[in-house]
Amino acid sequence: MKFRVQHQQAHTGMNLVPLIDVLFILLIFFIVTFAMARFETELNISVPAADAGTQTSRQRGELVINVRQDGTLVWNSKVLNEKQLMAQLQEISRFDKKRAIIIRGDRDTHYDKIVRVLDVTHAAGLYHVSFATRTPQEQ
Repeated sequence: MKFRVQHQQAHTGMNLVPLIDVLFILLIFFIVTFAMARFETELNISVPAADAGTQTSRQRGELVINVRQDGTLVWNSKVLNEKQLMAQLQEISRFDKKRAIIIRGDRDTHYDKIVRVLDVTHAAGLYHVSFATRTPQEQ
C-alpha cells in the first residue's frame, strides 16, 4: 500500500484583505459623516452673539434650518419656501415628534421671518426648537 504524501505549504502570514476592507469602510463612513455635518450649516449666515449661550455638543439627528438675511429658508442645502418646509417637517413629525430643531437665523434677518419658521415648526408638531448663537468674542 502506497500512501500519498501531502506537502503542506508554509504559512505565509496574515491575510490583509479583510483589514483593508474595514479601513475603507471606516474611511467612507467618516467622509460621508463630515460631508453631511458640513452641509447642515450655511457658512454665509452670521448668527447673533449671546452672552448667556452655552456651547453644546451636536445631537444625532437634529435638524438645522438656516434663515438667510433676505428671509429665504435653507435646509439640507436646498432652498425651500414655507409650504415645502412644512411638508418636510410634517413627514419628520410623523416618525419622531421629539426631533430637535436648530434655527440659524442671520443677525440681520427680520424678526418676522424667524417667527414664521417657528410657526411652521409648531404647526408641524415639532416643539424642541432652539436658536443658534455665537459667543461675543467670535467674529
